[in-house]
Parts: sequence; structure tokens; C-alpha cells
Amino acid sequence: MEDFYRWQRRRLGYLMDGDEPATGRWNYDAENRGPPPKRAGAADGLWPDPIVTPLDELDVAVLVDLRRDANGGLWGADPDGTWATSREEALRRLHHFVDEVLPVFGPHEDAMLTSSWHLAHARIAAYLNVDLLHPAEVCDLVEDAYRAGHVPIASAEGFIRQVIGWREYVWGVYWLWGAEYGRRNELDATRSLPPVLTGDAPTRMRCVEHTMATLHDHAWVHHIQRLMVLGNLALLSGVEPAAMTDWMWRSFIDGAEWVMVPNVVGMSLHADGGMMATKPYAAGGAYIDRMSDYCGGCAYDRRKRVGEDACPYSTLYWDFLDRHGDRFARNHRMRQQVRAAERLSDMPAVRERAAEVLRRLDAGIL
Repeated sequence: MEDFYRWQRRRLGYLMDGDEPATGRWNYDAENRGPPPKRAGAADGLWPDPIVTPLDELDVAVLVDLRRDANGGLWGADPDGTWATSREEALRRLHHFVDEVLPVFGPHEDAMLTSSWHLAHARIAAYLNVDLLHPAEVCDLVEDAYRAGHVPIASAEGFIRQVIGWREYVWGVYWLWGAEYGRRNELDATRSLPPVLTGDAPTRMRCVEHTMATLHDHAWVHHIQRLMVLGNLALLSGVEPAAMTDWMWRSFIDGAEWVMVPNVVGMSLHADGGMMATKPYAAGGAYIDRMSDYCGGCAYDRRKRVGEDACPYSTLYWDFLDRHGDRFARNHRMRQQVRAAERLSDMPAVRERAAEVLRRLDAGIL
């Protein structure tokens, strides 16, 4: 993706000074992966409120039709005007993002907070997917804001990377490998969707509880919640890829087949065996604790992998490495973690605890 992204920058000319990237650097990932502010109240007022548009008569009429046709099969809160349903309102949200939100987008784009469901994210992918916005006008506006000195380079680059880099890369992957790609299951994952993901069970996992509440209320959570909370849980527990893909496709405002198939099959569940990404994005509770405030007050302890109060992510992470050790020992980006798992003296207890975690997950009592 990095090679593709740099080719895109040169081809399209965004954030370029002649043949070289603006400021001499291609990306600012190091600056853009900060955890949320840890000091109490430090994030207050940092994330501008989203625009909300009252539903008009057409919106209401469509909702009536949807409820009738779904025959009780809808999940989630009623729309509250957060999402635009017209070109005019989509443009208004784009300009609000660039003017008010983008300047603080970069540093904490991977952070997760219980106090804000949106943080500094654009939330415009749905409008790009249905052609209410065009990627070029989005990137042009961001480029202009950077050149005018209104947006720091780290935020401008981090956002443009998502549009011309990752978004277009995912589109290319989907059409390159076709329908067969969506059926891949290299890790032989066969678990059904757990009830907590279908809205049929509560959970004491605070990260999952908050993420699912946000998804229920807004039909959206940001990329790290998708990858490292929802996707990570599905990866570690062995949820069947096609079932997870279909669920995410149906549950998100910006869900589309070409979006979800590569992101779930390739990026999130490593079901393609490494065609799209060189390593599985598996992590224990330590990552979630570092990037969020979810672990404070949780019923589970992210520092424990065994015991009744052990974090399910931490338990399942080490169990995942144990189960797939032979495969990932050959992966240079995973070899160190696999060897660490092999040295655990309590691995038998980890396996036992993992079996109990999966039983409770399936039963909806985790």
C-alpha cells in the first residue's frame, strides 16, 4: 500500500512540491498514532460537535417504507439527522470537517474514548460511497487548507492517505481478486457471530460494550474500533469470515461490498493468508488500554491472561498465537510474538481459560 500511495501522490499531485513530497516526508504515522489525552478533562472541547440536520418529509417517508419492508428486522437507533441525505448537506459536513475538525485530526486518529463517539474523524465515507461527494473535491479542499496554513501537514497527510491511499487500495484489491477472495478462510475460522455482535446479548467487556453502543446509536465507529475491537475479537475467537463480512456490511452507514470484503477478509481477519497485509492485526488488552480509556472500570483486567477476571482479549491473544504458532513462526513480523508464546509457563492454563472465554462468548454471558 505504501508504494501504491506514493505513486498516487505523484500521479495526482497532492501534497507535492515538484517531484518531492511537501516538507520532504511521505507520511506522518509516527505523529498520528498518539493515544488519547490521559489527563482528566484534557480532551474536553477538543472534538467539535457533528452537524445535525432535522429530518425532512422525504427522510421520514423513506424511514416509514424501510420499517414496513423490514418487517421488524431493523437494528439500531432511529436516525437523528447526523447523516446527510442530500448533496447540499454532505458538502456542509465536508466543509465543517476541513474548517473545524481536520486541524486536530492527525495526532489522535487512532485513539478511542468513551466521552466522544466521533473524536476528530470526518465521517464522510458514506457520502463518497453513494456519490454525494467526489474524492477529488475532498482532497482539493484539504490541500487548499494545508497550503493556506490552516491545517498542519500531519493532519492533511494522514487524511489524504486515507482517501487516495487506503480507500483506492481497497477498491483495487476488491476488483483484482474478485468474488473468490471474499470466500477465503485460510485460518479455518468457523465460529458463528457471537450474540454480543448481533445485539442479542450484553457484555462486561467495556471496550466492546461502548463500541457496540456507538454502532447501535450511529451506525458507525471509526477504523481502530472496527479493526482492533470488533475485528480483533472476531479474529482471536475464530469467527467465520463471510459471516463477519456480511454483518459489518449490514451494520455500518458506510458499508458496501467492495469496502467490507477486503477490510474484513484481508485486513481484519487475515483470512486471505497474507495476500493483502503481511501480518494479522491481533492484539491483547494492552493495545486497547494504550489507545483508549476503555480499560478503566472494566470487569476484566487487561494485565491478566488467566483467571476469572482475565481480559478476554489478553487470553485469546496468547491462545491465538499458540493455535497458529506453526503458521506464524515463519512470518518475520510475527516470529517474536510466537516465540514469546512458546515460552509461557502458564500456557496450559491459558488454553483452559480461552476455552471458557469462547464458551461464554458463544452463550452471550462474557
